[in-house]
Amino acid sequence: MDSLTVTFEGYGIKAPAEAGETILEVAARAGVGIATYCGGHGTCYQCQVVVTAGQVRPKHEAHWQQWPTPDGKGIRVLACQSVVTEDITVKVPIGSRAEEFIVHEMEPLKPNLVDLSRFEPLSPLAQQFVLDLPKPTLEDTVADMQRLRRGLLDEDAELEPITIELPVLRKLPQALRDNDFEVAIAVSDTGLARKITAIRPPAAADSSLGLAIDVGTSTVAVQLVDLDSGEVVGRAIRRNGQIAYGEDVISRIVWTQKGPEQLQNMHRAIIDTLNELFSYLYNEHNAAPDEVIAASIAGNATMINFLLGIDATPIRRTPHTPPATEMPVVTAEQLGLNIHPQGAICVCHPAVSGFVGGDITAGVVATGMHKAEELALLVDVGTNGEIVAGNKDWLMCASCSAGPAFEGVGVEAAMPATAGAVINFDYSRDRDAVDYETIGNQPPRGIAGSGLVEMIASLVEAKVIDRTGNMNADFPSDRLRQSDGELGFTLFEAAETAIGEPIIIYQHDIENLLRSKAAVLAAINVLLGKLDLAETDVEHVYLAGAFGAGLNVDKAVAIGLLPDIPRERIEVVGDTALAGAYLALMSRQAREQAQKTVSAMTYLDLSSDTDFMDEFIASDFIPYTDLSRFPSVDM
Repeated sequence: MDSLTVTFEGYGIKAPAEAGETILEVAARAGVGIATYCGGHGTCYQCQVVVTAGQVRPKHEAHWQQWPTPDGKGIRVLACQSVVTEDITVKVPIGSRAEEFIVHEMEPLKPNLVDLSRFEPLSPLAQQFVLDLPKPTLEDTVADMQRLRRGLLDEDAELEPITIELPVLRKLPQALRDNDFEVAIAVSDTGLARKITAIRPPAAADSSLGLAIDVGTSTVAVQLVDLDSGEVVGRAIRRNGQIAYGEDVISRIVWTQKGPEQLQNMHRAIIDTLNELFSYLYNEHNAAPDEVIAASIAGNATMINFLLGIDATPIRRTPHTPPATEMPVVTAEQLGLNIHPQGAICVCHPAVSGFVGGDITAGVVATGMHKAEELALLVDVGTNGEIVAGNKDWLMCASCSAGPAFEGVGVEAAMPATAGAVINFDYSRDRDAVDYETIGNQPPRGIAGSGLVEMIASLVEAKVIDRTGNMNADFPSDRLRQSDGELGFTLFEAAETAIGEPIIIYQHDIENLLRSKAAVLAAINVLLGKLDLAETDVEHVYLAGAFGAGLNVDKAVAIGLLPDIPRERIEVVGDTALAGAYLALMSRQAREQAQKTVSAMTYLDLSSDTDFMDEFIASDFIPYTDLSRFPSVDM
C-alpha cells in the first residue's frame, strides 16, 4: 500500500499513514490525542478536526459530514470518518483534543458519607505488623510459619485463623534470616479469611497505604488512604480510557466481540487508566507502589468484568445474566496494577445484577439508607442510571440506560467537570446575555453536567426552547443560528472562550439531554409505582454521581430530572461509590454490610417493562407531560 504523510499542526508531528486509514487511526498511532467516545462510529461528533491541506474521502457515506471553517482556510471533518488518500495537513482544535484524559485533583467527599465512627473499631482490608521475633534455639525449634503466627497473635489475638499465601511462604525463610527475624508483615482481612500476603524488611514499613477506587463508565476516581489512620492522603480523577471504544457499557461490550484480542484491549485500557492515576498520586504525595497493600474497588458489573478481563457479553443478552455478582479476591500482580506486586489484594464490591453493580451496593452503605427508618431513594445519575428505594426493612432497585450526556459525552458543547467547564449558567432574555461560573474561573471551554441542567432550565424559562425541547426558530436573538439545516443557540462567542471557537448548543444536543433525563425520571416513577408509592412518600433522596456534585436541585426538578418533592428532602451527595469503596477499605463491618445489602435487594428489570416505555415517553418533555405532577414548577 502507498505510504502517505499526515502532518499535525501544532504538534510538530509528521505521521506515516497507509492509504485507506482514517485520520483517527493515524493520530492514535502517532500519539496525537483526539477525543472520541463512540468507538469511531461517527455518532458522538467529538473528533472534529480541520484539514488545512490536501483532501480526504468518507469512510461511510451515512456518517460523512464536512463543514467549511469560518475563515475559509480548511474543511472541518470527523477524524473517525475521514480516510487518508494523499498527504494532508490536519489541525486539531482545542475542543477536540483528548485533554480530559489527563489526571485532575478532585474535591473531598461529603464528610457524612465517609464518617468512620459508624464502623468502629476499624479493621482495614489489610494491616501491617512489624514483628521482632525470637530466633530459633535448640529449646525453641518451631517452624518459621508457626513462629510468625505466634508473633502475630501476640499482636492481635483475633487474627486467628490465619493462612499464608504460597509466594510469601517461599520467601519467608530467607526474609526472616536476612533481617535477623525482624520483619514487616501485611495481613489481609476480606471477611472470609485472614491471609499473610507480604513480608518485607522493617525499614520498608514506614507506612501502609490502601486505595479506594470507583471505576465509572465515564470517569475513574481514586483515593490514596493511610490504612493506620483512615486519613485520605490524596485524590485524583480522570476519564476512563475505555471511552475510546464506546461511550456506554453496551457499545463497549459490542466492541469486545469484534475479536479475541479486543477484550484484552478493553482490560488494558482500564488498567492503564488506573496506573496513570496511581502514578500521579505517588508523585504528588511522595509514596511508593510497594507501600500500597490493599485496594477496594466499586464499579458497575460491566466495568468490573472488564477490569478482571472477563467476557461481559452475557450482560448484554437477554436475560442479562452477569458472569458473576461476587468476584474473587485477586492480587495486583494478576491484574497488572502498579501497587505492591505480591502483597496487595484487590477486592471488588458485590453486584446485584448485570445492571445494578457494586457501585450501587457501595452507595447504599455510604448513605446508610439500609439502616434508616424512613423511606429513602438513592438516584445515581451516570452513563447508567441506577435507582434504589427502601429502608432498613426492604430494598428494591432498578436500572436504566441514561446515556452519558450529563457526563460530557455526546453533546458538542459539553465537557467533564475540569478547568474551564461552566458549572453555573443563566441566560437573560432581556439583556440577551449569559451569566456564568466556570471551574477555576477560567474562560469557558465547555459545559459541565450541572451547567447543562441549568442551561436547559434557563433556555426554557427564556422561551428559547419549548417543553418538547424544540428550539424556537422565531426567537429574537442573533445567538440563534442555522448550521447545515439545524438550529443552534450560541452560548459563548469565540472571543469569550478558551478554545477560540464559539460554544453552541444544537437541537440534537437538547434531544440527547432530554432522553437522558427522561430515562432517570421514568425509572424513578416506575419503581415507585411498582411499590404503590407516590413521590411525596419519599422522605429522603440521595442524588449521587460525579456530575451531581454542583447541581442546582431546583433546576433539576424544573427540567424533570427529579420528581417534584420538597427540596429539603433532596441531598446532593456526589460519588457514593467511591465513598463506599473507602468505607470497605477501612472497615470489616462495611464489607459485611455490602454483602448483606446484596442479599436484601430485589431487582426490577425495566428493559422489557411496558410501563417504563410509557413513562419514558411521558418524561421526554420538560418537565413532564402531566404538569399536575410538577405543581411547584412554573410553566
